[in-house]
This record gives sequence, C-alpha cells and structure tokens, in this order.
Amino acid sequence: VIDYIVKYARKHSIPSCVITFDPNPYYVLRNGDSPINIQSIDSKIELLEKMGIDKVLVIPFTKQFSRMSATDFANQIIKKIFNPKLIAVGKNHYFGFKKKGNLDFLIEFCLNNGIELFTPNIRKVDNRAISSTSIRELIRDGKLDVIPSLLGRFYGFEAKVVHGSHRGKSLNYPTANFIATNKHQVPPQDGVYLSRVTLEGEKYFGMCNIGFRPTFNEKKFVMEVHILSNKFSDLYDKDFHIEFLLKIRNEKRFDNKEELIKQIEKDKEVCIKLIDSSKENYEI
Repeated sequence: VIDYIVKYARKHSIPSCVITFDPNPYYVLRNGDSPINIQSIDSKIELLEKMGIDKVLVIPFTKQFSRMSATDFANQIIKKIFNPKLIAVGKNHYFGFKKKGNLDFLIEFCLNNGIELFTPNIRKVDNRAISSTSIRELIRDGKLDVIPSLLGRFYGFEAKVVHGSHRGKSLNYPTANFIATNKHQVPPQDGVYLSRVTLEGEKYFGMCNIGFRPTFNEKKFVMEVHILSNKFSDLYDKDFHIEFLLKIRNEKRFDNKEELIKQIEKDKEVCIKLIDSSKENYEI
C-alpha cells in the first residue's frame, strides 16, 4: 500500500499522506494492557518517512474520538483535510463508529467524490494473511527472519539496560539485561537470537536470550544480550535499539552450569558463522 501511494503521488506531483492513531485503539476500547505494539509511534513515523511518505497525520485516539461516525470521519478528516485524489487501504480495513467505514462504504464514498480507490491483493505467509495480527503471531512464534519482507526492516525496539542478577559474568559471557522502552512492545518468543544493537550511533552484533533461564529455576521473564565483540563492560542505564535477526534455538534447561556454558559457546559459534557467511542479509 505505502509503495503504491508513494509512486502515485510522485507521478501526479502531489504529497503522499498517511493517517494513523496513537495510542493503539486496543488500549482505549478494550482497556487492554497486553503487549501488542509492533513499533512505537516515533519509529512508525520514521519508517514511513524512509519509505517516501511526505506527511503523517497522527490522530490522538480517545473514547470520544472512537464514537465519530464513518461519514463524519470521511467528510471532516479525509475530504476536508486531504481532499485526496487516491485512497489506498487493505481490503479488511475499516474506520468509524461500529466499524461502519468498511470497503463498501469507501467504494461509495470514492465514487461520489471522484476519488480513486486502491486495495491490494492480500499477501500470505505461512498461510496467514499479512496484517498487524499475523505479524504479531510471527514475532511470538520466533519467525523473525520473515519479518523484513513484511515490514521492510528487522523487528526490534528501543530498550533500556537495567540491573540483573549478573549471571552472565559468572558464565564468562557478560550480558546486559534490558526492558523495552515501550512497555506494550511485543516480545519475541522465548529463545536465543542473533541480534544487533545500535548504541551511540554504532551497530554491534549480539547474542540475545529471552525467557526465564530455566537452568537456574528463575521465574522472572528476562531479556538479555551479549555483545559479541565484548566491546562494552558497563551498559547500565544506557538506551539502545535492538533488532532480532534470526532465532538460533529454543530456550532449554540444562543439568548444570557447565553444560549451559558449552551450549552458549556453540550458540556464539553459530552466530559468528551466520554473520560471516550472510552479512549482506542483515543490511536492512
């Protein structure tokens, strides 16, 4: 959809625009607290700009706004603010109170106002239609290598280093425990990942573990990353961006610390081989 909008706008010498909402309607309409965000609003805007979008309208989503009818939204926002020559949406897109602004509504609205309407064919991965929901499922299933073809980037988020149990040092693999800056960010499936950290403008490959560290019978969910270059001895309270490039294996319980260390060494070897043999695959 975005690619089509950008090309159409350039061909007709008009600005390309996107309407989005913040916060996610889920948190307003359902009072939900589950992590469902694929990206923060800032990273969404940044990505749209990189893709060539000229203007992004971020509408604060409130309960009052959610009661706006599809007709009012179409007339007061789409038509009044943008007066578009083209509207591009997915076939399952809807807007307005009680989801009245569906595809049939848009077809009639566009016909009455001389607006072109573009609805792309539904793409599928693993027999699932591509949508925010299916992307969340892929992330939760650990299928991070599929994400770049859908989002145009690897899945990742802004993170902050926090104090942990210092187990990494005792294993001779110091790690930085971190939390997502946005508490509603979707965490990947438990396991070990080849990752990449962007810190102070520089990128570093890392090995990331997500889960509950079953070898030590811990019950607290932990995300931690080991920088493969061992460049940093202290990352506490620093902010960085982490990307999850590929899942290496599932989280596993080992009988003792020595077995865990042997597995970590194998994991590191796998990560280094992947970087050396497929570095061009991680240039997005």
